[in-house]
Parts: sequence; structure tokens; C-alpha cells
Amino acid sequence: MRRLGQKATPGGRDDERERGVVAPVAALLMVALLGFGALAVDVGAMYSEKAQLQNGADSAALAVADICAKAPMSARCPADQKTQATPYANGNALDGHSNVVSAVVDNAAGTADVKTETPASAGGEHFSLYLARALGINSVEIQATAQARWKYPTTGRAVLPLVFATCEFKDDHSPHKILTHGGGHGAPDCNSSNPSGQIIPGGFAWLKPDGSTGCNVTATIGQWSATSAGGSIPTGCDALFNASLLGKTVALPVYGYTCTGILSPCTGSNVKYMIQKWAGFKVLGWSFPSNNAGPTGVFGPGESGLYGTFVGYSADPSLFTGDSSTSTGNVVVLGLTK
Repeated sequence: MRRLGQKATPGGRDDERERGVVAPVAALLMVALLGFGALAVDVGAMYSEKAQLQNGADSAALAVADICAKAPMSARCPADQKTQATPYANGNALDGHSNVVSAVVDNAAGTADVKTETPASAGGEHFSLYLARALGINSVEIQATAQARWKYPTTGRAVLPLVFATCEFKDDHSPHKILTHGGGHGAPDCNSSNPSGQIIPGGFAWLKPDGSTGCNVTATIGQWSATSAGGSIPTGCDALFNASLLGKTVALPVYGYTCTGILSPCTGSNVKYMIQKWAGFKVLGWSFPSNNAGPTGVFGPGESGLYGTFVGYSADPSLFTGDSSTSTGNVVVLGLTK
């Protein structure tokens, strides 16, 4: 190609001078194209890998926190939780493989920290690249970290309108029969005293539901909760005890003492209970007039109460608030902090 306005010389010497210019230009453009290809293909793949690792770290941290928060005080989780974390990390990888670098629990702080990365291949490479190899970059190391924390709620909403005596709260993962107050049926083996020294019965009592309708009860640790009028199951709430409740774990408040000797009046429908803890309770059966469920032979003639096991429970954070780091029972709220 001749330059415009330039007179051609005999023999085409201008053409010969400009031959071969396209080759180096094409080579330079090829490097640029490979670079853009690496951005489009490799960086996209890296973002996908990072997302999988992060999901795995988040899932593993929450799972480990859930397990360790529910562990009895007598059997706290060991610090190293890689074995527990690995299935959750692998489950979030598209190829089913992820490497858990570390999974550490701090029981005192209530935290679980997990770090994941792409597994190394036989050649020692981690995440292999494609087009970037032409630029001399064969692989990169991709990692993700997550921390989950468990906190003990102070305020929550119970789906069953009742409260346990603190002496009934035995977090031993064994079934217990807990009788209602009144009617000559208490829990003679589970009595305690209030701050004024009066003896209060064990067992459980019915609470006054929120508002004029429904059966939900909102309770706060360190505050009084009122008894149900007449000391019996609130009107309409007997229907809560149906087949769908069997085997279900619910969060229920635990009282430390009644208002006897502290508030006046404190009899009949004026009785109040000082909320001290929240407990996870797996319902295995019950016995109320005209409503019985669960294994036979648990309740004697004329006995009314619940049968079940106190177990650790992860509460719905939309129903439970407060973030005490001090244990307030075996109900916890889980969340990611980073």
C-alpha cells in the first residue's frame, strides 16, 4: 500500500520496504487479546470459585457454631472442628471438593472461624487458569474466611404459653415428666424458694398470652411474666397440643421464682413469674383432660403435664432478640459476623 500523495518509485521499492509490518503488529495484538481473554474467562472462573468457597465457609461456620452452641456444658466442643466443617464446605463446591484450612471454635467467646481454599492438585497447583497460562500465570490460590457467633437471647416469643420452674431445667438430654402446678399435682422433688425464702412449687405454669387473642407469649429475662387467668391453659390454646407438636423442639421460658413475698397481691390470676432463662424443649408427649399423646404409662391417674427432653435449640432471630454472651439457658441465636 502506498502512502497518499507519495509518488511511486520504479520497481515498487516502497512495497518492499513495508513488507512484514503486519506480523509484529499481529503478535502484539495477540498478546492483548490473550490478556482480555484471560480477564473474561479466567477472572470469571475465579469469581465463581471464590463464591463457592465463601458459601462453603459460611455454611461450615454456621453448622459448627450450631453444633457447639448446643453441646452440654459438661461436653464442650474441642477447638479443632475441621472434621465437622469439611462436609459443609464440600457440599457448597460444584465439584464436591474443597479444602478446609482451619475450623476453630472458641467456646468462651462463642465463635466458630472457618477458612477454606481450592484443593491443591497433584502438581501442587491450586486453582488452575486457562488463557492466562499463555502469559506465564498457571494458577492462583483462592481462599475464603467466615466467622459465626452464637449469642444467648434475652427476649423471645414462645409458641406455647407456659413457663418451667428452674429446678426442672435439666439439660441432660434425657426425657423428663414435668407436671403442672395446682390440683395437688406439683413436683415435690423439685421445689425451690424465692428471694424472700418462701417455698415455690416445681413443674410448669401457664402464662397469659400477648394481647386478647392468640397463644404466643413474649417473655424477657429479668422481667415478670403474668400467669394465665385461673391458672389453667389459656382459652383456645389446647388446640396447640396436636400431632404436629410431637417430636418438635420449641423454646420456652424458665422462671427463677414467683412474686410470693415480693409483690402484692400474688395469688390467683395475680401471680407473676420472674423469667431467668430460655430452654429448648423437645416435646415427646403430654397429658391434659381429654387430650393425651405420646408413650403410654408415663403419667399416672389424674396427672397433667408434659413429657420431653431439654435440648439445645437455635432460635429464629426474627422471634428472639438480645445478644448476651453469658449463658441464659440452652437457646441460642446464630449469625455470621464476617
